[in-house]
Amino acid sequence: MSDKTSYSLVAANQTSYAKYFATYRKNIWFRPSWASLQEMMLDASDCYWIYQDNQRVGGISLTSNELGSFFMIPPSTLTVGMVHFLKSYAIQNSGGQSKVDAYNVLAEHIDVLKSAGFEVLNTRKCMIRPTEKIENDLHTDCICIKPQLEHLPSIVQVMNESYRGGMDEGNLDTYRDDVSYYFEHNRQDELLNASSVLVDKKTNEVVGFCLISMWEDMPLVYDIAVKPCYSNQGLGRYMLFKAISHLEGFSPTIRLFVILGNKADYLYTRLGFLSGEETSHLVYRVV
Repeated sequence: MSDKTSYSLVAANQTSYAKYFATYRKNIWFRPSWASLQEMMLDASDCYWIYQDNQRVGGISLTSNELGSFFMIPPSTLTVGMVHFLKSYAIQNSGGQSKVDAYNVLAEHIDVLKSAGFEVLNTRKCMIRPTEKIENDLHTDCICIKPQLEHLPSIVQVMNESYRGGMDEGNLDTYRDDVSYYFEHNRQDELLNASSVLVDKKTNEVVGFCLISMWEDMPLVYDIAVKPCYSNQGLGRYMLFKAISHLEGFSPTIRLFVILGNKADYLYTRLGFLSGEETSHLVYRVV
């Protein structure tokens, strides 16, 4: 590529951009139709066309110091020079931020971003499975109850113990905010009835949970965890099968996200979840 190659960004019309996004961006999250892909972008206000030598070659979501969900228009491909341009643009408009984040980067674009100085933080994928009625018994000294807001502190404690030292580790405030958000935005009986809180009958201690939410008109496993001392007892399997069974008739499918390297990935595959394409979160640190 010549050093004289020029790049520019032009704010996109949402209607036109949505049509291109739905066509050229891979459907990595199993959205149900081309129309739903297009509709998702109609309200977006941070979408830009990428121009190379005055020719439109792709699109990107761009906010402050974040690059997201870009796509290329054939026959154009993502180049290191283009990533350097996008990175420089983000840095100049970041208000002095010390890093640039790139979200939902497709596998075929990772090497290009790494060549421009980005590093991979994590990689995840969406998984999907049909709902159906499944025989599902809880063969432990636990009982399963419907999640309620009063369970919030106990759920946070399960998250704290389960995620400690792992790739999903956060802090108590983050866990508390995530669970509060769930109860605030997911009040349908169908979702709460498909969710679980597991309680040890002997100690009355909450030892596991599975929260089912609604995302883009399809049920999603919002979060699931079991205390380490109760692992390998089939509790995760039970809660997922319960959700799959209860949602039969409400939705044809259920989705979840998993970070690569999470040992639960193997369980999800065994339970019939199909893996989508991997996407990564990368970061460039300004020095």
